[in-house]
Amino acid sequence: MSETWRAVPGYEGLYEVSDHGRVRSVARKIQQRNGHLLTVQSRAISQHDGGPRNGSHRRTRLFRDGHGRTVWVHRLVLEAFVGPAPEGTECCHNDGNPANNHLINLRWDTRQENALDVVRAGEHHMASKTHCKNGHEFTPENTTYIGPRRWRHCRACNRARTAASRRKRAGASTTKD
Repeated sequence: MSETWRAVPGYEGLYEVSDHGRVRSVARKIQQRNGHLLTVQSRAISQHDGGPRNGSHRRTRLFRDGHGRTVWVHRLVLEAFVGPAPEGTECCHNDGNPANNHLINLRWDTRQENALDVVRAGEHHMASKTHCKNGHEFTPENTTYIGPRRWRHCRACNRARTAASRRKRAGASTTKD
């Protein structure tokens, strides 16, 4: 599959991004302060991991008018090939791999869908749990989903809590008489 390049929005004539998630500078001539023209060759721009808070999300640094700015590569790809992010959306990786910045792996979607991608990919720390804290297995028969975030709860533990609460209330009502 051939690689397609587009200008980085806001950096037209300076940088391009490909549908494979690579970034390069554009060959150009720059007027120096002493009046001489400097020829800048096109070259690949290095990318780095996002650090401890952002995992494998790739970032790079772009310069314009002597000022540098760190940008996320996945955003550059979507902005160049799809357009700006619609209101209330963020960049999502379809396969859950934040280092895969191919255009076919990216989409604009809501924060909630982005979080669900982690669960669907089996990467969420709670989704990988097979048993509740009391040792009951999370099976379809023993699992209920509660609340807007669809949290998983153990039915056996819920039954035990309900029974204990009823016993406590029954004991409290008999001691009052």
